[in-house]
Amino acid sequence: MDAAAEVPAEEILFQKHAKYFVRFLNILPARLASHDSTRVTIAFFAVSGLDVLDSLHLLSESFRTDIVNWIYSLQVVPGVGARPCGGIQGSSTLNVLNRRNVADWKAYRWGHLAITYTGIAVLVALGDDLSRLDRRAIIDGVAAVQRPDGSFSATIDGSEHDMRFVYCAAAICAMLNDWGRVDRRKMAEYIQKSIRYDYGISQHYEMESHGGTTFCAIAALELSGQLDILSADVRAKIVRWLVFRQQDGFQGRPNKPVDTCYSFWIGATLKILNAFELTSSKDNRQYVMSTQDKTVGGFSKWPGSHTDPFHTYFGICGLSFLQEPGLQPVEPALNISQRAFQRLKQLHAVWELEREQPDGNGTVPSSSSNSTCVKRDVRVNIE
Repeated sequence: MDAAAEVPAEEILFQKHAKYFVRFLNILPARLASHDSTRVTIAFFAVSGLDVLDSLHLLSESFRTDIVNWIYSLQVVPGVGARPCGGIQGSSTLNVLNRRNVADWKAYRWGHLAITYTGIAVLVALGDDLSRLDRRAIIDGVAAVQRPDGSFSATIDGSEHDMRFVYCAAAICAMLNDWGRVDRRKMAEYIQKSIRYDYGISQHYEMESHGGTTFCAIAALELSGQLDILSADVRAKIVRWLVFRQQDGFQGRPNKPVDTCYSFWIGATLKILNAFELTSSKDNRQYVMSTQDKTVGGFSKWPGSHTDPFHTYFGICGLSFLQEPGLQPVEPALNISQRAFQRLKQLHAVWELEREQPDGNGTVPSSSSNSTCVKRDVRVNIE
């Protein structure tokens, strides 16, 4: 078929996708009731999706303020002498209040790494200055859930510990520009031990290589300034494993069907490793666009299946990596827009100045961390 006879590329329905996200910020369908405890992550997909679509203007100032205040209402700040369980919880539903014994209620409130990460990302996307976050309590909470093997649990009690939460911990520390007592070296060792025989990276030791957890591992190394622990040979083999995940779209594991979200998970990892150009942009775009719902907006994991905020957001991010006109660029390691990332860097600069200001006694308080601010191909270490 000659070029003149080719079917024109399908267009992104920007307005429908933006309205799709706004609907999820106003009301959730009944089928998502089981996700109530993770409502913050749904808000993240919607708000960050609107940010990448350059459509945050659809949210009124009062609505933005309501979302920001809601996120702050979910912040958990432990009292003096309490366990270091600081962070953000997923929903107000978790506030099971025993009016006769408030202490019992508070004993079940603690931060969750994935919720804390997405909650901070929502605040940054909406232009908040993070001034109401207890950053010290959050970073202490992250350090408290690090396991002896270097991995992290989601919460201080009753949680799995694996690569997903390694990423969330690294993202939180990078966004707050503070690693506190987190053992980055031990974290890197855990990641190295999770590289499988085929050079994909697994969720935990001795498990199967997976595109999502390979992203989590590589992004965590990037955010913690440790990507150089991977030799050139190992890095090349990881890239090879990633590139082989493309069929037309990307699959998460060998012999599995392709799925829209892996346009982000695989694409972002290749972006971090400076190898995204090894993939077929045309095939990638064609698959993602085949999952677009032309009636109500949104993207699904497979053509013809139900849309959801998760696949809609990651599909749009995958298209952003292809430099799709009209989409904001995405910072792959932090999974936020470049605009939000630049805002974070400005906050980091302000915090560093505050650390250098003399206190009431005329002395300069020392920084509580060795912070690493990550930028594409540039790493600034602040001691």
